[in-house]
This record gives sequence, C-alpha cells and structure tokens, in this order.
Amino acid sequence: MKKHNISLVEVRKLVQEVLDEKFKKQIYPENITDQVCLAIEENSTWRKRYDHLVKSYSKWTVNSQIGRSTHQLTGLKNLGFHAMATSTLIKTYTRLG
Repeated sequence: MKKHNISLVEVRKLVQEVLDEKFKKQIYPENITDQVCLAIEENSTWRKRYDHLVKSYSKWTVNSQIGRSTHQLTGLKNLGFHAMATSTLIKTYTRLG
C-alpha cells in the first residue's frame, strides 16, 4: 500500500473517533467539518495525532482528507457553500447538509 493511502486510512480513523465521541450520531450541523477540526484542536491526544499526520503527509493532504472523511462518514451532502472556519487548523470548509 502506498504511503499516501495509509495516510487516508489514518485520517479517516481520526475523524471517525471524533464523530463517535463528540457527536454521538446526532443530527450533524452544516459546519460539522469545522466542528471536527475544533474538536481535534481542543483535544491534546487528537492534536498530537493530527500534527504527526501533517508532518508525515502535509497539511493540505490531511485537511483535504478530514473534509472528505467527514463528508463520507456523516452521509451528508455537499451544499456547495464555502465558509470561513473558526478552527485554526483550516481556513475554509464546505457546508454539509
């Protein structure tokens, strides 16, 4: 398996863990991607994993995969609206609904 493919699996696992612990299968807000990033930012264990992934693969790769994984794992549709993030990990995100 390519190094890049491994990173995608690792990021997806991180996003799944955040969704399972912080959102408990509730109705997700349109800013769920930003909320996932905020949760990673505020949790030292998740943040260390994120920082390690960024060092290994690049911030762009990791953040793109966070957005993609959040979209896939929540089952929400891409609303096509970009918004400014409150998380410092990302600058913008696409609203999901």
